[in-house]
Amino acid sequence: MNLSDAFAKPTDLRSTLRPPDSRAVGAAEPGFILLVEDDFMLRGSLATVLGAEGYRVECEANALDALRRLERPPKPSLILLDIMLPYMDGLEFRALQRNMRDLADIPVIVITAVGIRPEIAADLDLVQAF
Repeated sequence: MNLSDAFAKPTDLRSTLRPPDSRAVGAAEPGFILLVEDDFMLRGSLATVLGAEGYRVECEANALDALRRLERPPKPSLILLDIMLPYMDGLEFRALQRNMRDLADIPVIVITAVGIRPEIAADLDLVQAF
């Protein structure tokens, strides 16, 4: 599944993220979401809701910590990414993530209140904004 599939068919996202049963070494762990959000209340609320739906959620408050987290297994099957983050914004994070061979295939859903210019979204393979 690629990012455009996730946006085009939101109901299919759940099937991609089903809880783990068996997985190959280096493969994304089904049901594992990395949430990158600096707002404490929003981060906690999203993690609680996703956890109640059966997903395993790890949270990072900034993009630098998220990059460090991605250096070790398991690999998440989805990244929920805020754009406005301290130290490094979400757009910079996405550009780096796309250039990391082992991590480029992780789908990303962007969380933002400010919006993204269409040409920037296209450059970062962020296909659709809500």
